[in-house]
Amino acid sequence: MMITACGGVENNPNMPDVMAAVETEAVSASTDDDAADDPAIWYNEANPGQSLIVGTDKTDGLDIFSLDGKLVQSHAVGRINNVDIRDGFMIDSTRVQLIGGSNRDTNSSDFWMIDQAGNLTSLGSIPSKMPDVYGFAMYKSPSNGAIYAFINSKTGAVEQWKLSAVNGKVEGDLVRNLKLPSQVEGMVADDILGEIYVGVEVLGIFKFSAEEGDPTEGKMLANSTDENEHIAYDIEGLALYYQNDTEGYLIASSQGNFSYAVFERQGDNKYIGSFEIVDGPHCDGVQETDGIDVTHLPLGDAFPSGVFICQDGFNYDGDTKKPQNFKLVHWKEIMDQLGLE
Repeated sequence: MMITACGGVENNPNMPDVMAAVETEAVSASTDDDAADDPAIWYNEANPGQSLIVGTDKTDGLDIFSLDGKLVQSHAVGRINNVDIRDGFMIDSTRVQLIGGSNRDTNSSDFWMIDQAGNLTSLGSIPSKMPDVYGFAMYKSPSNGAIYAFINSKTGAVEQWKLSAVNGKVEGDLVRNLKLPSQVEGMVADDILGEIYVGVEVLGIFKFSAEEGDPTEGKMLANSTDENEHIAYDIEGLALYYQNDTEGYLIASSQGNFSYAVFERQGDNKYIGSFEIVDGPHCDGVQETDGIDVTHLPLGDAFPSGVFICQDGFNYDGDTKKPQNFKLVHWKEIMDQLGLE
């Protein structure tokens, strides 16, 4: 796959195409060529159409966007690389929606709570025992209801922290360490099946049990390596689409060929197919994606069947290259192109 002169994608004839319906404004550090990285969807239970996108600006902090792509808040809180969100964290008997991210300035996991207006309140940080933190994901255990933070390092090490609230701040106990063969970043946890996926950038995707007392050996997904003709390294962002309690889809950013590989969520994670995002009437195509996210939840009239969100490494307006942003694709369009249920 090639990038054309105006930044669009030269289509791969063996791969279905979809188009983005919405693109966000550039991340706030708009003068940097490589700033946007990882999105997470904050679901507004009271008004799903007012849900928000929390995106990392890995040079500066967190940016928050509305579903129509407008930048509504910017938080200069350090070089946040990856971000994730979980509902149901308890602080002083109050349930809050917890945002967490890997902060490369302080080599820590940082935490905030988000209110119905999208405002953030800092809940502190947990220093990592590893050098050079990188990827980040959270997990809510179906067995004990606890929320965990997984944070990894470029060395291939992964820490699992059990989170709690003490005097209104997040604290953590290191409960497990995992080790991968080489550099990792993208991670996503399955809160129902109790699994955590970790992308080894130049090798493939590994799956582990996410429970703190379980073995630390993982299994590599057979069709996530470069033996699959539709996978090209690096493996970057990972996301899960919940179809029901046991079925759904694991999606991975195949950065080397500007595409997205889709696997079954259940069983041995059978490879289903791949798709790419090309130039459309509303947005340019997408290349060299880092982070991704997806939701099955309807988000009002804008995205009634859920949405897939990805970072765009090369954002163009016609022939003009622009600072990086995020693209939003109707999940139904992906389903239709891949023949999914």
